[in-house]
Amino acid sequence: MTYLQNYREVVKNATPAQIEMAVTWYLDAELLAQDVMRIFNARGVNVTLEQSASVISSFSPRQRWNRNVAQALEFASGSEPKGLGNNLRMAYKSLTNGFDALKGQKTNAFARAIAGDENAITIDVWMCYAGGLKTNAPNKTQYREMSDAVRVVASELKITPRATQALIWIIFRGSAE
Repeated sequence: MTYLQNYREVVKNATPAQIEMAVTWYLDAELLAQDVMRIFNARGVNVTLEQSASVISSFSPRQRWNRNVAQALEFASGSEPKGLGNNLRMAYKSLTNGFDALKGQKTNAFARAIAGDENAITIDVWMCYAGGLKTNAPNKTQYREMSDAVRVVASELKITPRATQALIWIIFRGSAE
C-alpha cells in the first residue's frame, strides 16, 4: 500500500468528534504559543509568535505533548528545563532565528503549523507508522511523499492539511496527547 492508501484507510471511519479534535488541535497549540510569547514578553524578552512556536517545537523531539508544553513554559519563565541538550540549544536559537533555528523537517514544520500555517504538515514517528513506513526518520523524499499524501486526503476531507495530519495522528496514535 502507498502512503496515500494508508492515510485514507486510517481516516475512513473518522468520527465527528475526532475530526473536531483534529481541527482544533493546532488552534489550541497556537493559543499556547501566544501564552508562551506573553510570558517571554512579560520578562522583557521580546519574541514573536514565530519564535514562540519555534521554542515549543524545539522541545518536541522524543517528548509527549504534555512534557513538551511544560518544558516550553518553564523555558519561557526563565528556567532551563531538564531533558535533551539539543532541544534546549534549539530553543535558545529559536529566540533569535525563529523557524530558521529548526533544521529538522519535522521540528520546522511543527513550528510553522503551531504558528498558524495551515499547509504545514508534521511528519513524526506516528505519521511514518500510519503511512506504513517502518522508520521514525524519513528521508527528504519520504517526507515529501507523505506530506503530499496528507494534502490529497485533506482535499478529499475538505479540511486543512495541518488538521488532516492531526486527524491521522489522533486516530493512529489513539489520543491527542
